[in-house]
Amino acid sequence: MGQKTVLITGCSEGGIGDALARNFHKRGFRVFASARNTEKVEHLKKMGLDIVQLDVTDEESIKKAVSTVKAATGGYLDFLVNNSGAGYCMPLLDSDSSVAKKIFDVNVFAVVAVTQAFAPLLIGSKGTIINIGSVLGKMPLPWQGYYNASKAAVAILTDQMRIEFSPWGVRAILVTTGAVRTKLFENLPSKPVLPEGSLYYPAKDVIEPVLTGAGVEKNAMDVDQYAEVVVNNAIQSRPKKHVWSGGGALITWLASTFGWSTIWVGGFPLFEENMLIHYANTSAGPLTASCRSHVRYIE
Repeated sequence: MGQKTVLITGCSEGGIGDALARNFHKRGFRVFASARNTEKVEHLKKMGLDIVQLDVTDEESIKKAVSTVKAATGGYLDFLVNNSGAGYCMPLLDSDSSVAKKIFDVNVFAVVAVTQAFAPLLIGSKGTIINIGSVLGKMPLPWQGYYNASKAAVAILTDQMRIEFSPWGVRAILVTTGAVRTKLFENLPSKPVLPEGSLYYPAKDVIEPVLTGAGVEKNAMDVDQYAEVVVNNAIQSRPKKHVWSGGGALITWLASTFGWSTIWVGGFPLFEENMLIHYANTSAGPLTASCRSHVRYIE
């Protein structure tokens, strides 16, 4: 049996893709670690991994990546890990639709585009697709609506892939990811802030820390521990089709499995207090009542 192969998208240093690439590599896999900017994966090149330039939103870049892998493996690929992703934290009322479309381009449409392109190689080896999802696609938290929706789409797309690829023996695994200790928030190009005209501005001291990832590290899983869970499952002869890993993953699994439709959102009492105090002194009486009935729970 030849050396097993895996291509992983989004392998920039310090992220989930990086950890997955290193974990597969230490197990003897031939790893094709990809990134839009290959300077961010130089450390993996030094370890002996194959580096592939890949912009998952660019059709020509995807074609070149497929050609590179096909030439190197003889037309086979055992694992495709769709890990590339983009985040966007902003209340829906204040969000920029052009940014939201870019989020869906990376998080949703690129997953399908990359999978379509590598499908012949996966079919040739009866391989496995691994899509990196999020707990936020199962149990949405406020201020991240577009990101949550994109990850919900990844979940259902994975189910579709599992069904539609089954005639060729290709598996599809969804990894529902909780909080993981990465450089995600460190690498934000700018600090998200609420616009002054936002209806939520009176509660900006509560909301803005959430936009910048405050508190995420507290319950986050180490990224290498996370990768160990994902790869351990992937290499089994009968892997689980749905893996939950990361901080908060267990409670989200319980909530979604047993039908709990509401969750308590930490910090919301303070948010409610700030909003009610502000709108009590304005003519927005109906909005005050609306705040009281909706800010405590997510339906």
